[in-house]
Amino acid sequence: MSTDPSHLISKRAAARSSLHFTNAPSGDVPAGFKPHPNPLFLSYGTPNHGFFPIDSIDVNIVDYPFQTTLGGAAKQNGKDKEAVTEKVADLKLTGSENGNQTKTPPSSLSSLRKVHIERDPSDPKLIGLKAGLQYAAVEGHAPLLQFTKDFIKRTHNPAYEDWSSFISNGASDGLNKAADALLDPEDVILVEEFTFSPFLRFLANAGAIAVPVKIDLAKQSDGIDLDHLTGLLENWEKEHPGLRKPKALYTIATGQNPTGFTQSLEFRKKVYALAEKYDFAIIEDDPYGYLTLPAYKKPDFNGQPKNVSDITVEDYLKNHLTPSYLEIDTTGRVIRVETFSKLFAPGLRLGFVIAHKTVIDAIKNYSEVVNRGALGLTQTIVNNTIQDNFNGVEGWLEWILKMRLNYSYRKDLLLYSIFESEAYKKGYVDVIDPKAGMFVTFIVNLPKDVDVFAKMKLLLWKLISYGVLVVPGYNMTVDKEFSKERSNFFRLCVAPANNDDEILESGKRLTEGVLEFFNNGLEY
Repeated sequence: MSTDPSHLISKRAAARSSLHFTNAPSGDVPAGFKPHPNPLFLSYGTPNHGFFPIDSIDVNIVDYPFQTTLGGAAKQNGKDKEAVTEKVADLKLTGSENGNQTKTPPSSLSSLRKVHIERDPSDPKLIGLKAGLQYAAVEGHAPLLQFTKDFIKRTHNPAYEDWSSFISNGASDGLNKAADALLDPEDVILVEEFTFSPFLRFLANAGAIAVPVKIDLAKQSDGIDLDHLTGLLENWEKEHPGLRKPKALYTIATGQNPTGFTQSLEFRKKVYALAEKYDFAIIEDDPYGYLTLPAYKKPDFNGQPKNVSDITVEDYLKNHLTPSYLEIDTTGRVIRVETFSKLFAPGLRLGFVIAHKTVIDAIKNYSEVVNRGALGLTQTIVNNTIQDNFNGVEGWLEWILKMRLNYSYRKDLLLYSIFESEAYKKGYVDVIDPKAGMFVTFIVNLPKDVDVFAKMKLLLWKLISYGVLVVPGYNMTVDKEFSKERSNFFRLCVAPANNDDEILESGKRLTEGVLEFFNNGLEY
């Protein structure tokens, strides 16, 4: 079966080409022409690196998350069961008056490891400031591109050979370019009914039409309601007359945003079989998938940063990391969008796209039109930190395991706080324990005969008054009316909190607000 997805490329993307004004003359090469082995450039508008005012950069690196941001005030060693119960019942926040972490004194920074970024390093795996501060290839600097390819081979090796990578300005940039590569005006794309809503703006930019696919909100769900998806495709012309057949499916298959669901490998195979049968592409958005989460376990409340992983890299790859759609893609129809935002830092605006070379070429040509390449200094810092500090792919995976451990602990803290609440014990609320990511689905068990939107909006005001901010499911829908009866939940994120106490206090405020709401007869 062919792995060429050219027929899936949008007409707009296929019509673009890449041509720079410094290119050699077009047309036939004169007879006898031989290129000079050492040309001198009076063409490119690239300042010589001697003009750059920065000669080197030192980056201080922590060994594990929160190494320098959590001090003694956040530690809770020696707490017995009674003290822990009392802590949840009547929590007092620690740290500064603003709720910030207790920070390590500046003098301790001298013990941190350093990554020294030189002007022109000799190691080909590193990016020097000579290159990092210069114009570069739109698809990204070669060392970082190679890392992304090596990383994907180690974690989610594609099932065919003719694939490539592209460095993006974060996941949103990658998603926008993926949408542009595939979708023409009036093309239809299937989208999980609750989703990363900025993607809908990228679809509008391409002129495409989003059609929602139901999500099964049962606790052990794979996310997408497969029966609904299958029926949608089988009866498309009858149920959606006048609309083109779907060109693509957009899915956040692991640690879904906002519901937290993760699709199993067997489930993905069934969805992929539908993609082949009905000839549509799959845009797999995976910002959270490496943060795999074990099932809930009562936390130990030691208050210490988690600095040693509980599993090995091999165990993680074999038994914990859910395979990507890339690994079952034999026809080049999957575009995988990744980001360094959740594993390194979001403000760097850096990610990458893995897809068939035909798709990557279309994305490259679009980048020539819009924002060119990703920021060179950002690429330099990320690449050199990974190569010089973590020693490449294996060390980066070990860092991910430390991140995973901390997210798992935070998730369990929040769930514990909810499970201990009166609102949970009375059945007013329930939660879905996620298998990956940073989101917990907090379900409000409303009576069946109420206006879901009205009551959830009213409850949101109550929670704001209690001092806890959450995201209502109805704010992340493709079509509010389509999803109205399933919008009785809030998305909770365990990522922003400064320390353990804030997580526990968040759960306490959340459930106490819900309890009062129900005690008031579902009124404010």
